[in-house]
Amino acid sequence: MELNPVYDPKTLTQSKVNMIEGTRYRYVRSDGSGKNIKYVFSPLPNQRKTSEISFNSTKLGIRCQEIKGITYEPPKEQTVVQMGLL
Repeated sequence: MELNPVYDPKTLTQSKVNMIEGTRYRYVRSDGSGKNIKYVFSPLPNQRKTSEISFNSTKLGIRCQEIKGITYEPPKEQTVVQMGLL
């Protein structure tokens, strides 16, 4: 597993998987404007942490690392058709 530090927030996408303090997260959105932008991450399913985490651009470069070669695709919605017995 190859980890690359995320120094440039422009490289963040929702399909990339990031490692933050031993937990896998995906980028969700950015909040704020100007110099007060916060980058929000949500943990992937089946991780021990369940709450969102946010960083400014300085903390992003220190704590967030991209896992190279792994992407996240949200689960597809499945439509279930229940057949009744006649």
